[in-house]
Amino acid sequence: MSDKPTYEELEQRVKELENEIAELKGVGETIRKSELRLKEIEQLAQLGHWELDLDINKLYWSDEIYRIFDLDPQKFGATYEAFLDVVHPDDRNLVDKAYRDSVKNKTGYDIVHKLLLKNGTIKYVHEKCQTIYDADGKPLRSIGTVQDITKRKQEEHSFAGIIGRDVKMQEIFEMIREVAEINIPILIQGESGTGKELIARAIHNEGPRANKPFVPVNCGALPEGLLESELFGHVKGAFTGALRDRKGRFELARGGTLFLDEVADLSKPTQAKLLRVLQEGKFEMVGSEKTIASDARIISAANRDLKQEMEKGHFRDDLYYRISVVPLYLPPIRDRKNDIPLLVENFLEKAEIEGQNQDGISKDALSIMLDYSWPGNVRELQSAIQFALIHSKGQVIKQDHLPIELKGHESKQSVRGPSQKLDSASVHEALTRSGGNKAKAARFLGVGRATLYRFLNKFPNIAKDHFM
Repeated sequence: MSDKPTYEELEQRVKELENEIAELKGVGETIRKSELRLKEIEQLAQLGHWELDLDINKLYWSDEIYRIFDLDPQKFGATYEAFLDVVHPDDRNLVDKAYRDSVKNKTGYDIVHKLLLKNGTIKYVHEKCQTIYDADGKPLRSIGTVQDITKRKQEEHSFAGIIGRDVKMQEIFEMIREVAEINIPILIQGESGTGKELIARAIHNEGPRANKPFVPVNCGALPEGLLESELFGHVKGAFTGALRDRKGRFELARGGTLFLDEVADLSKPTQAKLLRVLQEGKFEMVGSEKTIASDARIISAANRDLKQEMEKGHFRDDLYYRISVVPLYLPPIRDRKNDIPLLVENFLEKAEIEGQNQDGISKDALSIMLDYSWPGNVRELQSAIQFALIHSKGQVIKQDHLPIELKGHESKQSVRGPSQKLDSASVHEALTRSGGNKAKAARFLGVGRATLYRFLNKFPNIAKDHFM
């Protein structure tokens, strides 16, 4: 009897194989669609997944992680050490220790840290990790997720459009929240360019008058003869050239906020009239006897110390105490240099939104910015970035692209040598505290990285025990 299958049996087997192939194709298509959906979900959540094979030190990243890290999968050598190279130098020790401790202690980790991309961009990521072990407790592979939380961090470091993670700025943000709801006079003091009007607008926008007018007036920019008319308005014929009635800033700000900038420049007669409005809540237009009720919140600002102006006899003491129920002091940018990278990144992003090409800023250029004293404060910093963007022509901003004031400052620093603020003992202590991380040590010392590097080049023995 023959063991060969019959034609009918072969035909049946072929049909079975065709059905199996069709099922496998269906499974493959299902898998492909699932992978595509996973990729879309990861991109939407800005969250990628990874796996590290601990036997061969081979790292697998999903496409979203490559996007977050701004790296080409074809050019990136996917190892643990290569990953650490992308971690911001300030956080590299922290991340490495967190991972190694988690493997050793079988705890996993959940941390937030910074990345420093090749184009100088700083990103914040939230990373989670778990390690899988064999029956003997040997670690086999680690798996985890990375989520881009840069936008969230930027929001934490800003308030009502004002950038600042420095503790001084965080205290101001908290004060804004506290006073926004209460109709009391506020005096904002700080050097020119620190953002006093931004603070005034934030107070207005966070309070119940947000949908009413915010009316600014620069008291130092108007001639004395026009300032009274500008504040209180005038009626037709009140003076030569008064061809019609004109509302003043107090009336235009009805129900809202009147922002008196450079209030220290007010003359004594105008100070007296302003005091009356604040005390009595009413005023008269120039040339009119009709009294008008005032309903405007008063926020004042000055770039000089009003208390000193008062002591010199230049500013009325009764007016000073009227307008400074809540005093706010805005620190100059040289006193909050850890905000400079955030501000630079914000200005670069705004430029890109406005259609200007940019590819980030180099470490050397940022280091010069951190060393510079910025007498014009945030306004000068923004102008410097705009200047550098023009000269860099869409490429990475380098130190040669910076304004001459900054390059001149760097040259003087180089000629003069290391900053006199530094000494061997303080530098040694800062390097010890930072675990050898020079960028972090520079922050402890309150100087830019370039200043610290110059000092260490002159005194190399200090750094030899602290190399990472």
